[in-house]
Amino acid sequence: VARGTKFKAGEAIGTLNAMNHVHLIAGRSGAEMNALDALTFPNITDKAAPKIEKVSLFDENWREIETENTQKRIKLYGKTRIVVRAFDQMDDNADRRKLGVYQLGYQILKGEMPIIDKRETISFARLPDSEAIKIVYAKESKAGTTGETVFNYIVTNQMGGDTAREDFLDAIKLENGNYVLRVFAADFFGNQTSQDIEFTIEN
Repeated sequence: VARGTKFKAGEAIGTLNAMNHVHLIAGRSGAEMNALDALTFPNITDKAAPKIEKVSLFDENWREIETENTQKRIKLYGKTRIVVRAFDQMDDNADRRKLGVYQLGYQILKGEMPIIDKRETISFARLPDSEAIKIVYAKESKAGTTGETVFNYIVTNQMGGDTAREDFLDAIKLENGNYVLRVFAADFFGNQTSQDIEFTIEN
């Protein structure tokens, strides 16, 4: 639809492509917002929380830290990257449909006490700059013509508004002891899911 085109509610304005979806951008150029914030769509419901498929840990140099099939707590040393594989769906989506997640983040607990408060590190309230892609998505993320959709979010990095920067969970700043890493993924409608990983610090 060309900019400035006028049409009435209910008027057909085009057809869908073979991918059976459209991209809607709201807001002025350079400050585009999430279209769900700007417009009200009829008959849209979403009671389903995002799904976390996997949580992976890496050191500063992207060497993976074992998180599966271990009989002991995971030990963390130094700067750590947290990568969350997650996707979202809305009501009545086909099972194969995987949508991106609106917000992600994490917190660190020792027992029931938050050591690092729950922090939202990635937010899609505004359309990020194209350069932010490398900050948000880890390797093996893919979508579209590949036939498979995978979102690997680097939740230790910061992305939202005008911010897009690399960051880490720095284990050196934590005292020795046992901890819980809790990651969360939330959608625009307030549905949220989380997953815990236990780890230990022995500096």
